[in-house]
Amino acid sequence: MLLFGTVVWAATDAPAATTDAGHGLHPMVLVGLAVMLIVAKLGGELFERLGQPAVLGELIGGIVIGNLILFGVTAAEPLKTDGVIAAIAELGVIILLFEVGLESNLKEMMAVGWSSLLVAMLGVIAPFFLGWGVSAYFIPDESRLAHIFIGATLCATSVGITARVFKDLGKLATREAPSSWARPCLTMYLGS
Repeated sequence: MLLFGTVVWAATDAPAATTDAGHGLHPMVLVGLAVMLIVAKLGGELFERLGQPAVLGELIGGIVIGNLILFGVTAAEPLKTDGVIAAIAELGVIILLFEVGLESNLKEMMAVGWSSLLVAMLGVIAPFFLGWGVSAYFIPDESRLAHIFIGATLCATSVGITARVFKDLGKLATREAPSSWARPCLTMYLGS
């Protein structure tokens, strides 16, 4: 119904001038999303069989899809700027951080004390300023706000990926995990 909703609506006796092709979900978005999920799952499975966290295989699958243009394949290019894909990606990050944040335990973090706080702060500050610096170096004509945005994005991404690696390795509940910067940072982000 979603795929053909605009076609059915346009086929009714409504005036042709009121049909809006901008509404509705383009079928290629669904195909692209399906391909991304399949590639991520296959990459994750492959890396798990190699004894690595599944998230690494999923990331490499995304990198491959994102750079298919280097091999002359342009089918994925429209998906890079699609609003539906962007919204789903943002929801995915929020769910990942929320899920790992639910597993955070304040007592465990307090048990590792100040070293945990120091590592957490450095785990946020370092990616932020490194992202800002690299952005300023590679795209010097952009505004300072754009560089800050890129630094903040890399900071949040590094926290999510680290948390997911701990989860994939089954180490999220160990004593070492709270002293790493993933769980304290997640607590700062989520307010758990």
